[in-house]
Amino acid sequence: MTQSAKINFVLLLTFFLVSCFGPVKELKYQIEDSWDETSYDISDPLPLKDIPNSFTPNVIFSGSFDDNSKRNLKLVHLNNRINYVSQNGSVTSFSFDNNSTIWKYTHNQDITSGISGYKDNLFFVDFEGYLVCLSSSGKLNWKSFVGEIFAPPLAIENIVIVRSTNNKFIALNNIDGSVAWSYKVPSSPLPIRSWGELVESNGIIYSGISSGKVVAINAMNGLLVWESTFSAPHGISEIERSNDTTSKIIFDDYAIYAVSSKGNVAAISRLDGNVLWSRPLSSFQGMEEFDHSLIITHNSGSLYRLSKDSNKVLWRNGDLQGRDVSRPFILKGYIIVSDFEGYLHLLNATNGKIESRIRVDDSPLLYPARISDEIFISTSINGNFVKISLADLDHKKNNFDNKSFDNSDNNYSIKNDIDSVDNNNESLIDALIFWD
Repeated sequence: MTQSAKINFVLLLTFFLVSCFGPVKELKYQIEDSWDETSYDISDPLPLKDIPNSFTPNVIFSGSFDDNSKRNLKLVHLNNRINYVSQNGSVTSFSFDNNSTIWKYTHNQDITSGISGYKDNLFFVDFEGYLVCLSSSGKLNWKSFVGEIFAPPLAIENIVIVRSTNNKFIALNNIDGSVAWSYKVPSSPLPIRSWGELVESNGIIYSGISSGKVVAINAMNGLLVWESTFSAPHGISEIERSNDTTSKIIFDDYAIYAVSSKGNVAAISRLDGNVLWSRPLSSFQGMEEFDHSLIITHNSGSLYRLSKDSNKVLWRNGDLQGRDVSRPFILKGYIIVSDFEGYLHLLNATNGKIESRIRVDDSPLLYPARISDEIFISTSINGNFVKISLADLDHKKNNFDNKSFDNSDNNYSIKNDIDSVDNNNESLIDALIFWD
């Protein structure tokens, strides 16, 4: 058969499949991972399934900061204390040595971004656009105007860096707040007010920005190292084309890993910004790393584990769809996520099954703060918190056998959703060309 005949046959077969069964996505279980979020529709959150609860996390201590955050702000564990910032302008430093508040700082403005810490300093940005630096004893060191900021500041050695909503990066001296350098990246007409975190490695700052891009900036002088587009926007209107990289960047020795809010997840070379691999998968909440793989919270609430090398799906859990699932938090071989009802769900990182569940509060939870390799703090937006230990768990890692694993339930299927066609990331059309 000639090449022309092969192509004509494939086109004819595709037309037949689409006309008979609807969009091609239907043949791939209406895959979630597309910039076109209409491929799924969850009008109501899925009810929680009963689980065996093979263990119960040990709640060491519980209490309240007596302050409502009402915003997804960050906890910081610094100098053996938990530092907590609320939207209404208060900062609390709490010690678990004696389970008491050490100090409380009251700011005269609402807080939009924070909190970050480095050595003896804490940083946040207020509603008027001032970056504020506090000492470890709760005293005001300085404040400096930086503009509208929603991403947490990044403090490293002698400087603290912020990224404004119009993609302007500003580095300030962490001693007196003077500007060390600034760099402006062109932004899209309709950027998302993102709290996606900046990261730094070997003197290079990595940040996701609008239009499905990532930039690498020299931390010492603010010079652009490279800019990479890994998830090109689609659509006609600016709303349709809005595709920001809101997630924290993951990195290793050779690559960084980024996921866009409405597009792709990709591996990008740290050397020159070239895209090493890319595949459809959308996430606003973000991802974390586990055992040379990526754990990603999809916009639908499904959780994915992808190989960093091959970008193949190792497992998917769809039990929490529609429940406003948080960015994954990894501790002692477990993936810990929260939902809008204040539950913490603990998934076995090896096979993706939910093994335990505990309710912290009846309101959404902030991202946990790691205390040690076995202990973490979970806090609700109402200011209630629990200190949880996984110290007594004997978790068996890396015991997952693809062949013996029960994939009859699509929630745990190895060949599901984005990985249902083949083992080489081919499209459906590629997979249909099965002759020599």
